[in-house]
Amino acid sequence: MNQPSLTALIKERFDSLPRQARQVAAFVLDNPHEVAVLSMREQARLAEVPPSTMTRFAKALGLDGYDAIRDVFKSSLRARGNEFGARAQGLVELNQRIGEAALAMDLAHNATAQIQSLCTGETMSSIVRAAKLLSSAREIFCLGLRGSFPVAFQFAHVCEYFARNVTLVDGAGESGIMKIMHQPSSRDVALICSMAPHSRRAMSIATHLEKAGVKLVVITDSASSPLARIATESILVPNKGPSFFDTLLPAFLVAEILVALMAATSRINIKSQIADTEKKLWGVGEWWGMQADAAPALEPRAKASGKAATGTRAKRGA
Repeated sequence: MNQPSLTALIKERFDSLPRQARQVAAFVLDNPHEVAVLSMREQARLAEVPPSTMTRFAKALGLDGYDAIRDVFKSSLRARGNEFGARAQGLVELNQRIGEAALAMDLAHNATAQIQSLCTGETMSSIVRAAKLLSSAREIFCLGLRGSFPVAFQFAHVCEYFARNVTLVDGAGESGIMKIMHQPSSRDVALICSMAPHSRRAMSIATHLEKAGVKLVVITDSASSPLARIATESILVPNKGPSFFDTLLPAFLVAEILVALMAATSRINIKSQIADTEKKLWGVGEWWGMQADAAPALEPRAKASGKAATGTRAKRGA
């Protein structure tokens, strides 16, 4: 069922519904954006009915529950594409309607629901399979352009604590590009993050790697995305919410789970490798803290203070 057919059904049955169910029907017809992005409880508050009435309303339409109605409106919202300007206006209107505190709470609830949606057998199975591909790779290329770059960067950054075969493909200065142009192998794996609207350049690089036999682990927002269609393993993450921009929280979590699984199943001495990396970072002064900076400076003063105290005690003894 799509939004026009659901809307027509609501209008058709409107007059036959109980009074409170009619309040819900009116709310749904008048606030399609809120139906797509707000939690059921928040919508019930705005419609001034108990949450249970939302469920009864959905069942009066022949649906299993209110989530079925939300899913229809969510699909319609996604189908309109990534028109950030229009979505920004919707965010402003939503804030005017429910207020800043409720909007902030809805953003948090939306993020929680998206992360929870990853905890399905199918998604977790995809993540485990992807981790095994990455663990067995000769080389790992990490690619994420434009808004997806932070996810690829985080994956590469954490991997480099224990792995020595990770290359981050960064548009700044074209770092990593020449390596993937000349040295890709069927023993290599690329970790790619890409969300709609997809970067044309990311697609071009991914296609080159796929033709070279490189296995592609893709974190994306839709099974129909161009990158998912050529992926060896695709991990689908939700990324839509009340705001005008798409969230990366679920994608970040997937990347961090992949690194954790790689570390947990590694055949090398993980503890030694990470400790060695940390030691080197302290050694070059990369981190600020007692271990690298304050401790050496405090030691001479402590000795001097000790000598002064000893001298004082000697004088008093004399």
